[in-house]
Amino acid sequence: MKGPRSSKPGRPGAIAAAFAEGLPIVVLVGRVNAGKSTLFNRLAQGAHAITSPVPGTTRDLNIGHARIGDRNSIIVDSGGLELGGNTRLSERIASDALAAIGAADLVVMVLDGREGFSEADSEALALIRETGCPLILAVNKIDNPGQDAAASEFYASGAEKLFFISAAHGRGIGELSDEIEARLPAKEAKPAEQPELKIALVGRPNVGKSSLLNRLCGFERSIVEEIPGTTRDTVDVRVETKGRKLLLVDTAGIRRRTRIDEDLEQASVGRAIGAIRRADVVLLVIDVTEGITDQDARLASLVDRNDRAMVVVCNKWDLAAKQGRRVPRFVADAHRRFPFLAHAPMLFTSAATGDGVSEIIPAAFEAGKSWRATFRTAQLNRILAEATAATDPPLVARRRLNLMYVTQIASAPPRLAFFTNVERDIPAHYIRFLETRFRDALHLTGTPLRLQFRRTGRDEGASPARPRARRGESRRGRAHN
Repeated sequence: MKGPRSSKPGRPGAIAAAFAEGLPIVVLVGRVNAGKSTLFNRLAQGAHAITSPVPGTTRDLNIGHARIGDRNSIIVDSGGLELGGNTRLSERIASDALAAIGAADLVVMVLDGREGFSEADSEALALIRETGCPLILAVNKIDNPGQDAAASEFYASGAEKLFFISAAHGRGIGELSDEIEARLPAKEAKPAEQPELKIALVGRPNVGKSSLLNRLCGFERSIVEEIPGTTRDTVDVRVETKGRKLLLVDTAGIRRRTRIDEDLEQASVGRAIGAIRRADVVLLVIDVTEGITDQDARLASLVDRNDRAMVVVCNKWDLAAKQGRRVPRFVADAHRRFPFLAHAPMLFTSAATGDGVSEIIPAAFEAGKSWRATFRTAQLNRILAEATAATDPPLVARRRLNLMYVTQIASAPPRLAFFTNVERDIPAHYIRFLETRFRDALHLTGTPLRLQFRRTGRDEGASPARPRARRGESRRGRAHN
């Protein structure tokens, strides 16, 4: 029987609230580089955690779903449980691992079969046992049966039964899974609720993404240190604010490709790009003390190419203000250098002090609303008629561009199709003019707006564009509404 949950170390209430869905929770713990992440990927049946021979690869808690036998469960890959670490980061990793144990229904301690049973293993094992949480010991990196005898020293742990496994090669995983299934408590899953909005935080390393995530969540969810590249796995957190459910995804910082020369960095970048594609809205976090860099602009372009809405979060504004920076000038300079950022809301925050953070979620919801927006055809054609009345369509290959009709063909993001007498070589300045007119009239913020031009069978030649655009609106608009 379990001991009282209140006696467990760490922050079990906050962490349980973050990822408990009514399913039993299995937490993997052990020393760094024991193979926890490889076992996590094996049990979760997918490469959810980054694996590497570099000790300490996993730092934040990595959370996934697993089907173990006939049971669904939540599985948590923790950072290395190294008690007595001599750095703040190692202490924080151990603290989060202990907090995860506090929320666990079952703990699987992964031991390194090649390194042997150490004093550090013994200390960590004693602490886990004090919590009263059911415990399974798995001796990893036992790649063939001949190594079982050599690993017999692990019986010094006092365990009645050890599971000798190779997470990398799959040896012993079936027997371990059977034991996990048998030890899981009876729980019924709550119906999964889809978040109203999925938000990813992206940016260069050390711009404050994890600190902002912790502010937005209301508790410390990601490890935050003044070390560039601390976050390597993506971190998913479900949050409810004012009755609205959303999913926040923190990502590893993205460096330029030419600076990514380790497999570990490449894997982190791949996960960040994957997070952008999973999201509805992307928060592009920049270090405002450094201004908007070329790499920030490349990230913004990546978000745009993936058709996602975007909010630019200018973090560390408390430090920038002390440097004499002013918001109006910063915005003007940013739009002058990077005109494509003009449609994205620009917020000025300090994760350290909390200033401006409360504006982020409302801005993200507004961007998400624009991203999903749909519009009546008659409304779009009224805007088109006003635009062509304000500025004559240009000549294209000696023919007057005739915009006869417009309709929305998709959302997320909004896509408008213009039926014209010419579909190619339309001047870029006129396309920008149309985009600006429609953005302003439709009150779109933060979302891409895609314009397509389709040539109709009618050849309107050089006839004036404005009257025909209005006639097209009145005649065809009624037919589509």
